[in-house]
Amino acid sequence: MTLPETVALCDAVELAAIVLQKPLFDKDLTKQFFPGKAPADVEADIKDVMTLAKVRLAAVGNAYPFLVTDHSITFQEPHDFNVYTFLLLGRTLEFGGPLYADELLRNFRRLFEDVVCWSLRKAGFVSEVLSEPRAFRGLHVQLAPALREIANRFNEAATLREDRILPGDNDLDVDVLAVPILGNASRGGWPVIQIQCATGAIVDLESKLGEGALTFATVWENGFFLGSRIRGVATPDDLLKLHEVHWLRLGQAGWVLDRTRIAYLSCTNRVIPLLPEITAYWHELWAARHEIDWQTGWQKAP
Repeated sequence: MTLPETVALCDAVELAAIVLQKPLFDKDLTKQFFPGKAPADVEADIKDVMTLAKVRLAAVGNAYPFLVTDHSITFQEPHDFNVYTFLLLGRTLEFGGPLYADELLRNFRRLFEDVVCWSLRKAGFVSEVLSEPRAFRGLHVQLAPALREIANRFNEAATLREDRILPGDNDLDVDVLAVPILGNASRGGWPVIQIQCATGAIVDLESKLGEGALTFATVWENGFFLGSRIRGVATPDDLLKLHEVHWLRLGQAGWVLDRTRIAYLSCTNRVIPLLPEITAYWHELWAARHEIDWQTGWQKAP
């Protein structure tokens, strides 16, 4: 399972628009990304990029921070934290360039699930991050008390079987939990979404969806039933150009949240505060944008 080169190039073009702070036209993109080549030789590549950018705009709505025409792209800096920009910069760290790229990447992968959770809350879901570390996320560091707290917050009448939790269990193969509506605490079995976050190569998405998909339900009685579960996977990649057969296979396994869907969830006017850890990291990531190798890094992107 791979993405076409157009996706990485479109990411690089968006990053260039952010860094250069001016409208980029066809001839600019040819000069920046294909130096020494005649415009006619790369016309199809540039057209594919602009077409994908317009598809992203249609998919993301007002959370897409770029103005796109058939022949230009312009960054429109949002007034507030923008999920799409966060995910774009986090993913393009893999292009290389920043002195502390490895540390920035580690922190991006650690906080990605918090941004997914925040976007779900913006969309009206009740959502919690279960994976470690839990303390700064407002949950008990030990798994059993954290699970009971989540059940209370979801108003799910489920009984935790602590004897079914093993010493090495961390998050029961679930990074983010969400419910579309709070239960009424009478009988269990309300719908619950169980999301695994995948910040590695997209070839791992299928395994992330399937791996441990049944684990969470095994530690409960009278609630969090397997039949009312939706399995999900979240990725900072844009999957709009993923081959349709791969998308079909992923869709059969669960709810797939790619960069465009996560950003779309955040489009509402609900005011949901960011964790201080996300805000602090966002300032670091934004400051590193000038150092990311957008001109050539996209060619070696995984």
